[in-house]
Amino acid sequence: MGNDLARNQQAPDQRLTRGIADSIERMEWITAIAVSAVSLLLFIVRATHAGSLFRDEADAVQSAQLPLSEMFHAVQFSSFPILFPLILRAYTGLFGATDASLRCFGFAVGILLIAVTWLLIRKLIGKAPLFLPVMIGLSTNFLIAGMESRGYGLGSLMILLAFVCNVRLLFNPTVPTLVSVFVADLASVQCLFWNGPLVLAFTVAAIGVFLLRREVKWIFPLATILLLCGLSQLFYLWLFHSTLVSWEKVVEVPVAFRLVWEVFFVAWGDVSASVSIIWLSVILVAIIVALWRLTTIRNSYRTHQRDSLLFGALLIPFSIIASCVLARLIGLAPEQRFFLALTVLVAATADLIWATFPLWLRAARVGLTILAMATLPFWFWGYIIYAESNAETVAKMLEQNAEPVDLVVVSPWTYGISFNWYYHGRARWISVPQIDDHRIHRVDLLLTKMESVSPLADLKDEITMTLKSGNRVWFAGQAELPPPGEGPPQLSPAPDPKFGWDGFVYRKAWSQEITLFLSQHVTRSELVDLQMAGLVSARENMPLYLLEGWKD
Repeated sequence: MGNDLARNQQAPDQRLTRGIADSIERMEWITAIAVSAVSLLLFIVRATHAGSLFRDEADAVQSAQLPLSEMFHAVQFSSFPILFPLILRAYTGLFGATDASLRCFGFAVGILLIAVTWLLIRKLIGKAPLFLPVMIGLSTNFLIAGMESRGYGLGSLMILLAFVCNVRLLFNPTVPTLVSVFVADLASVQCLFWNGPLVLAFTVAAIGVFLLRREVKWIFPLATILLLCGLSQLFYLWLFHSTLVSWEKVVEVPVAFRLVWEVFFVAWGDVSASVSIIWLSVILVAIIVALWRLTTIRNSYRTHQRDSLLFGALLIPFSIIASCVLARLIGLAPEQRFFLALTVLVAATADLIWATFPLWLRAARVGLTILAMATLPFWFWGYIIYAESNAETVAKMLEQNAEPVDLVVVSPWTYGISFNWYYHGRARWISVPQIDDHRIHRVDLLLTKMESVSPLADLKDEITMTLKSGNRVWFAGQAELPPPGEGPPQLSPAPDPKFGWDGFVYRKAWSQEITLFLSQHVTRSELVDLQMAGLVSARENMPLYLLEGWKD
């Protein structure tokens, strides 16, 4: 009788707990659907406002259209391994290379990421994913860098597929699953260089799980996959560090871990420090609670839960550390987009871990997601409605107004890459300094100019001859005068005794030199009204000047 009374007393409590659990789970699904719908809406907004390709996108598209032998050689000037330009080449072959088509490329990547979230990640974790759709659709890093016609968004998609394959291997270690891990890992590292440290973290985390399970037979195949992925990068290492690419010193800068951390911190959404703090807190809580729960799991029927927790607790810190170490070692100024695939992976891993947490933590996840959905779009709206470039507008203006005898000058030379993509006019054009190939970032040709005694002599001669002949010069891009009372920096042929091989310093000096030259010799200058319909990002917003007349 006492046992019956105890059972009757417990039943309402159990029903209450079950009811709360069901309510939280319904809220998770509703919130996940809502945030995915908002993400799709923001994808449309970004795709329809991104506008013209900026220089790095034009570089990617023009590289993808090179003959295959040149494409492989051009990898040394690119940010991506060979798989990405091959995919972009196939895409433009099927759908064309118009701005609309290329913006649809970025839009399609976003759609595919949401599809993977719902079709694969949801099935993998058994519950509604929340953090991942937030990181995809409510992050300025993805909405801008991930939706560009470059490899960062596609690389994030590849690493997400690799994540799914690796977790499936833990849950169902079979030879076909192992093969899928190899294909996904290899495709990831061949699409985006920044996926290399993430694949390394996959392997370390998976080996840790198999060691715990004492299934050592899977460790050697995983190590072999990692080795093969590493060997697939040897071609790029040879290409980057051979004597043929001594130009790399032009773009190298000293990188301290403090700078890496600052960029990593804002890569979670560069709209407010509080957003990054919340994301990093979510990550820290995931690791701490996962480690705590690992000590409480004893029953064998919870093996999958234990494996998920251990895999996630190892993967998150190892992937962050490995990515930051790579950012420190490569010698390039770190940028938010370098960490895009990392943020997507960590968000997916956080969902994997949080899905096993107690009800109150799962409820907190729902609350954080609703808060993000209700506030973030208003914070970053001004970021996503800016066009990437006005290069197409400038090019069309020149095609309509520049005569064959006129001269077009584009400053700096990097703007010439996007200008080259759009301009098909009759007037001849040159860059500051003059570079013979503007299809891609030919830093080797820039190095030649830096090493020359008079890098702007040919440009000044052309301007002088055009203006003295009574013809016009159209100047597109950055015009910068030196400070009052000062002249441009007097740099010696590289390496300069003070600035060495710093390409940025040389570019700034050239911009000031050519602007000062024009201000001293042009009799009339006019800022051309480009009649832009929308806002343009400051990173490639080219003013256009019409210059006429010559004075000695």
